[in-house]
Amino acid sequence: MHAIISNFSNKHVLVIGDVMMDIYDFCHTGQSRPSPEKKDARVYRAERQLKALGGAGNVAANCVALSAQTTMIGICGQDAYSFEIEGKSSEMGIRHVMFRDERRPTTVKTRLYIDEEYILRRDDESTEKVDDVIEGMILSSVESLLPTCDVVILSDYNKGIFTESGTQAIISMCRKKSVPVVVDFKPENRNYFRGASIIVPNLVEARNIMPDFKLENLSESCNSLYASLSAMNLVVTLGGEGICGYDGNVFFRYPARKVNVVDPVGCGDTVRAVLALAFTSGLSLEQSAEMANRAASIAVQKIGTAIISAEELKKEMR
Repeated sequence: MHAIISNFSNKHVLVIGDVMMDIYDFCHTGQSRPSPEKKDARVYRAERQLKALGGAGNVAANCVALSAQTTMIGICGQDAYSFEIEGKSSEMGIRHVMFRDERRPTTVKTRLYIDEEYILRRDDESTEKVDDVIEGMILSSVESLLPTCDVVILSDYNKGIFTESGTQAIISMCRKKSVPVVVDFKPENRNYFRGASIIVPNLVEARNIMPDFKLENLSESCNSLYASLSAMNLVVTLGGEGICGYDGNVFFRYPARKVNVVDPVGCGDTVRAVLALAFTSGLSLEQSAEMANRAASIAVQKIGTAIISAEELKKEMR
């Protein structure tokens, strides 16, 4: 497995999806004071603020941290956050093509932690679909980048970058070039991703699509979900219950490794990055899912939108 992970540096990943800025404000009760405006309320100030690439940006960040050559395509608004995303991408070594859409803000998720406990999240976003002009530019960029790509990851957070026609055009281009497509999608957009190589919902999304998806009857549940999604392969992340999958013939399941879970935010992005790189490096679906499951056990031990390195993954795989 070490040789496979070392070979990630020879792979070029194209990540297409809803890129966002994740902001974390960390406050502590000891540094707060009574509110002058409301009885029994307190005034906090952020002792520490963390900004990270989120959504498709976190998938790309994981890929580059795993030493893969990484290009990211996304959309943003005409605002200061768009420049922050581009700046962070450049700092990390992520090549990026960000299309500015004057109709929308850059997607920003701000999370508030008090005494290290996750309290709330505020979203600033638009979910309006891209127009024909921007979609045409996205497809043109995909067409020009695809000849050098080993795998494409489509990261759908339902913020507007994917339409049915545009997504099917991307998948069609990839199939013609024999480039595998790994997909994370929101259930309401499930039909956009027909024909993808691997679809990777989490347990909540699987049950949204198929309410009778049950852990007690996981093999049959995966078989039914697989049949409904029109994909070549299916992997379902089960949170604390691990990971499972089905390739049309063989069902498999791996339990989660028992670790101290600090924060699950962004863990799914880590899973998809590792799954895509392992699969395009020649591992089977089952082997790729097992490696991704082990990668998740690293990510959940970190606070915030976590990324893991190739060295961390090698150590875990020992």
